[in-house]
Amino acid sequence: MNAFSSETSLIPARMTSEHVRSLLAQRRPGYGLPGNFYTDPDIYAMDLAVIFEREWIFIGASCEIPKPGNFMTAMIGPTPIIVLRDRQGELRAFHNTCRHRGFKLCEASHGHTPALICPYHRWTYRLDGTLAHAKYMPEDFKPEEFPLLPVHLRTAGGTIYVCLAEEPPDFAPFQEAMTTQLAPHGLENAKLAYEDNLIEHGNWKMVMENSRECYHCATGHSELMITFLDIYDFANPEQNALIRGYWDKWDRAGFTASVAEGPDYRAARLPFTGSAQSITMDGSPAVSRPLGQSPADAYGSLRWVHYPSTFNHCLNDYTVLVRMLPIGPEETMVTTKWLVDADAVEGVDYTIEKLTKVWRVTNDQDKALVERNQAGVRSSGYRAGPYSPSLEAGVLKFVDWYCGKLSPRQLGVGRERVAS
Repeated sequence: MNAFSSETSLIPARMTSEHVRSLLAQRRPGYGLPGNFYTDPDIYAMDLAVIFEREWIFIGASCEIPKPGNFMTAMIGPTPIIVLRDRQGELRAFHNTCRHRGFKLCEASHGHTPALICPYHRWTYRLDGTLAHAKYMPEDFKPEEFPLLPVHLRTAGGTIYVCLAEEPPDFAPFQEAMTTQLAPHGLENAKLAYEDNLIEHGNWKMVMENSRECYHCATGHSELMITFLDIYDFANPEQNALIRGYWDKWDRAGFTASVAEGPDYRAARLPFTGSAQSITMDGSPAVSRPLGQSPADAYGSLRWVHYPSTFNHCLNDYTVLVRMLPIGPEETMVTTKWLVDADAVEGVDYTIEKLTKVWRVTNDQDKALVERNQAGVRSSGYRAGPYSPSLEAGVLKFVDWYCGKLSPRQLGVGRERVAS
């Protein structure tokens, strides 16, 4: 067993590949999922085993932990992880679990420490994960046999992803695409200005689906619509000219304006409406000091999504990162992070109120929408309907990706380990 090995994930006994096939057979092409995909505890357990313990999961930005000893934590389902900078400044990820009796090492979301000390029995780990001290152990105890278990970590343009799998999927295509897309936005030279956590009482897929469309924006997000178009329609001459003009500014500045897309991600630059310069309650900039090197007068955002756990916006003056992690069959933790230039001064260059208000209002609105939608799919009268090809193409792409992850080949027909 190598350093990244862990016990085989359990797929619940009732969630055999045959049963999954029969459930997915109920779904018509272009339609939503059957209701039990949003409510069934066994399907939730399967989601953890097949997706959240196998795929690359977004954690945050490297600027959140700029110095040796800085750390941040997250929960991927029931699994606590910690990401830190070691004494050489390298990023590392570990299971946030003591090798003695499994005690969770760090509770704080962010912090600084010269070593990781278990609060239970004081086992002490260096920042490279090796065990430095364990008192009252027998003479034949070998500390080198009990390091923290590492977790795979990759970065892309100043953002951090981890994977719990022994053999993670290929990260290179996404890394290459997003390193190029994020290059102008200076995330390595940013700082975390504010972070907010919100529990939405809805399945993680419901939360992701809601984030992938703006069909609901005109009626659900009046504040956001000060700067957004709900439809970016290239067939509309006025909108086509607006988008092409925005892209031309990026091309002239020497940066890419092309859309980057793969099976589990998409990144696109889109302009704001009218005279808006930022996503704020009135469209004016939230931060007087720019973040990155966006072209002058190119007011819009790089909007990017990566399944299964994040969507984000990089603007001229700030970046907002949204992480969605499941905490139960019908509960999701939504974490929003606001990044500004590292030298921006709160109270001088920005205020937390203006920086965060439109997104906090939008998040509260989305929470209400998701929870009401979750209540509806619990109903015995729920029947999945068709997606709008023009306004819900992003939802359809995500749901098709999800269904592909539950294919017999992905599940491993005839060899899955099931819980009795």
